Amino acid sequence: MGKFIGLLLTVVCIWAALEVYNEGVNGAFGGALARFGDGEEAAAVDSRSTPERAGAAVGRAHAAADARREKLLAED
Repeated sequence: MGKFIGLLLTVVCIWAALEVYNEGVNGAFGGALARFGDGEEAAAVDSRSTPERAGAAVGRAHAAADARREKLLAED
């Protein structure tokens, strides 16, 4: 019985640590730990999917490269 309680306690601790790691102290457990946080509001969350965010980043990189290229070609 003692081994089971130890294993259960280990699993609960890992779950709690992952919750705080993923959500931050202010967002973990629905904000229950917010009083222990740094007092700052949670950062704005980008609700787009990962491929959408990656596509937007690639688009911004292409636009920046095109702007640099146009600037260099205009100087000639």
